[in-house]
Amino acid sequence: MHHRRRVTSTWGLPILVGALVATSACGGRSPDATPPAGPGERTAAAADKPAAPAPTKPARVAELRRLLLTTDDLGSDYTAQPPKDDTKDDDEAVSGCPAMERLDARMPGLQPVNQAEVRFMYGSDSGSIFGEELDSDSPAKLSTTLREMRDAFRACPSYTVTSGTTPVPITLAEAVVPELGDERYAFTAKFVGPGGASEVKQVAVRKGNILLHMSGSPGLVDKHLKKAFEKATAR
Repeated sequence: MHHRRRVTSTWGLPILVGALVATSACGGRSPDATPPAGPGERTAAAADKPAAPAPTKPARVAELRRLLLTTDDLGSDYTAQPPKDDTKDDDEAVSGCPAMERLDARMPGLQPVNQAEVRFMYGSDSGSIFGEELDSDSPAKLSTTLREMRDAFRACPSYTVTSGTTPVPITLAEAVVPELGDERYAFTAKFVGPGGASEVKQVAVRKGNILLHMSGSPGLVDKHLKKAFEKATAR
């Protein structure tokens, strides 16, 4: 069974499906080496006063944008990339995984109230790219979203994405994720596209009313995940 859809966002399923072919077309291989350490990471001492109650109402888009990583956080070797053209009519077919197709059908009801995103490239290598997205909604809504996505990915060790007329077989594997936030998951996706063999990693971490997604080059995602999480939840 093929589930054909129009991709209009990098959120959720498209962050690991639609982004795959685009990354591959750019020659998106996983970097051979992890980028050198960026600017010194700040370590805050634990406060003596009690922690403030976690917010439950959705954060505004302006606040989410303020909480995203910037080149000031990453260093001079990184450049921000233009936002993806969401008006482009990209028609893709997902096959070989009923759970993924059901998740895709559920996407309109799982969309968060507010979201913001950014993408970065490391150096001049178009394959060394990662994206960050912050979603905000009620904690219960975000928890449902995270669990449905995680369960669908676990049910799909392999499936095929057809972009235009080009089928791209994808192999998923669950990955280790640091003990961050209230809930989390991580997966890697391997595939062979126009740019050759590629690997993309996606991590999702929920803390209260914020759901952080990071996807792209595994080395870059691993390197910047903690920094992104700390900034996104430092409110």
